[in-house]
Amino acid sequence: MATKKRMGYGSFSIVLLLLGFSLNWHFDHGFIVSHALFQIIGLDTYSNGTNGFHYPFLASMPFWLAAVLVSKKYANDFGAAVSNRIGELMLALSVFVTTVFLILPF
Repeated sequence: MATKKRMGYGSFSIVLLLLGFSLNWHFDHGFIVSHALFQIIGLDTYSNGTNGFHYPFLASMPFWLAAVLVSKKYANDFGAAVSNRIGELMLALSVFVTTVFLILPF
């Protein structure tokens, strides 16, 4: 008989992943949360005006890292294992893309 895992702090890592994804999600009428935040702060969203590296992409990295850290600390909670795998994948992809587009060209 399979035992159910309890909801706990590790389950919160799923929420962190969803927040990270929602930052760069294209909502109705082209609204993107990270673009709005960058405009409020007064930062450019792309490295070359309207194209180039997409800086708001970096804004989701803290959410990936937080999801990985929380899911590792509370690994026995519901959803922590899946959240850990997805968070590690997204964090690795983010670091790789950032390295390729920002560090290697110099």
